[in-house]
Parts: sequence; structure tokens; C-alpha cells
Amino acid sequence: MTLQETIVIIIAAIGVIFTIISAVGIVRLPDVYARMHAAAKASTLGVSAILLSAGVHFPDDFPLLVVMIFLFFITAPVATTTMARATYRTDPDRHFVLNHDDMATMGRNKPHNQPRRRQTGKRR
Repeated sequence: MTLQETIVIIIAAIGVIFTIISAVGIVRLPDVYARMHAAAKASTLGVSAILLSAGVHFPDDFPLLVVMIFLFFITAPVATTTMARATYRTDPDRHFVLNHDDMATMGRNKPHNQPRRRQTGKRR
């Protein structure tokens, strides 16, 4: 076994471990927000490590795989945040406890089909 193959196996194993942690988090965590957090953080690292190991194994495709890792790091958190906001806005019974709820204080927790109140007074 060469040094390159050893590095590929180690990086791929790290990626698989993070992916398994993500899967266990999705199954075991209590609410949808914690599950999305597990899916976003651990799976991003897992997929990135697996792509990196593929790039080390196939050196001709390494630049393409680095671009894929970069795009995955950009799109995964945005997608997770969008899903979390949609869940927050459409979940009728939120029985979880928050110490500070930013979206409720901003008045953005109304369902999308209800019109917003008109503001009276002077605008600044």
C-alpha cells in the first residue's frame, strides 16, 4: 500500500465518521431544528472529506473536486437556514423553549398568507 492510498483511506474514513455522526444526529435528536443542525454541520464535513479523498486518489480531477467542496460549503448552510425558517414560519405548535427568539421579536413569525398590519405614523 502506497502513501497516497493510506492518505486516501484516512481522509475517507474521517468523512465516513462525520457522515455517520450526521445520520445518528438526524435520527436521535429531539426536534426538527436540532436535526437540521446535525445534517448541515456534520454532513458538510463528511461529504467534503470524502470528496477530498477522491481528489487525492484521482489527481487529475482534484481542482474540480475542490470547486465542488467550495460550492457545497456555500450552499449547504444556506439551504439549511432556509428550511429552518420555513419550518419556523409554518409550524403551528412550537412547544420548544427558547431563551431568546429573534424572529418573534421582529414580527416575522406570521404565516405568509396573513397580511401585515399597516404602519401608522411617520416613517424615518
